[in-house]
Amino acid sequence: MEAKPATLRSPLLVRELSRMRGGLRLRLVAGSSGLGREILAPRIQKPALALAGYLDQLHPGRVQVLGNSEVGYLRRLPLDALRKTSRSICEAPVACLVVAGGNTVPVVLRQACSSGKIPLFLSEQRTAAVIRAVNRWLEERFAPETTVHGVLLRVFDHGVLLIGRSGTGKSETALALLNRGHVLVADDVVRVRESPPGTLRGRCPEGLGPHIEIRGLGVLDVAELFGRLSTVEETVVDLAIELIEEGRQVELDRLGIDEHRLTMLGVEVPYVQLQLRPGRDLATLVEVATRNQLLKARGIHGARRFVAASDRNLRRTAERGAS
Repeated sequence: MEAKPATLRSPLLVRELSRMRGGLRLRLVAGSSGLGREILAPRIQKPALALAGYLDQLHPGRVQVLGNSEVGYLRRLPLDALRKTSRSICEAPVACLVVAGGNTVPVVLRQACSSGKIPLFLSEQRTAAVIRAVNRWLEERFAPETTVHGVLLRVFDHGVLLIGRSGTGKSETALALLNRGHVLVADDVVRVRESPPGTLRGRCPEGLGPHIEIRGLGVLDVAELFGRLSTVEETVVDLAIELIEEGRQVELDRLGIDEHRLTMLGVEVPYVQLQLRPGRDLATLVEVATRNQLLKARGIHGARRFVAASDRNLRRTAERGAS
């Protein structure tokens, strides 16, 4: 089964880098008027060749990281050459400059960044640490993303995405699971992204918070009803379960031998269909489906064992009859 295609993401601006969490503690020292510049690539660049005059090596829209080598090179330049190099870098279509390692930035470079509206940040962290952290942040921000109509929970520490048409009882099932001690990630709208490659992660869209909508009761605050530990911001999507409304004609796998997959953003996750019936305890079925998937991940496939044992018994019976 294929999910809806990825949505277009809004441009990533340099000002978002300035708000980046973590231990980098980026400090803006010049070019504040350029915080609206757009970051176009998910990788940083070290502009060593560009500083030496090879400006065609600069990639447009990239974050430029200057470490000990680059800053040391600038300090050794004669004043006229330093001015020319700084002006050339700041006239190029770079996103911003980050000077790592606690290096002191030449005044000429600061002035060029201010004139060229190129944000210039300082970090006390080592260059390698800055590169890893910024690359990781960029890869996450540029990760393919899509929106899914459904409910995402953590059931037995397993990310379970409930999907299905409106009115199939996804939120009511989630409420029953919350009452059994499981954890809510998002209700109704789930933002799913591929990060790292090959792994899907889901979260609640900004502004919605830990709420769940139940017809007849309205919007409920999950954290207030079930406690702060009943919600989490994000989880890996390990299993997708579709709730099929009663009367809808679908071919359900009675034995559970075949492995079904739901594809989102080109990534496949295990997929199960549960058809609604009067009196069915969907919360229990979701728990059992999750436990079963956990066993499959450990190489324990109950349905295949059953079929294999049945085949062995049939062969033995046939052999006895033949003898």
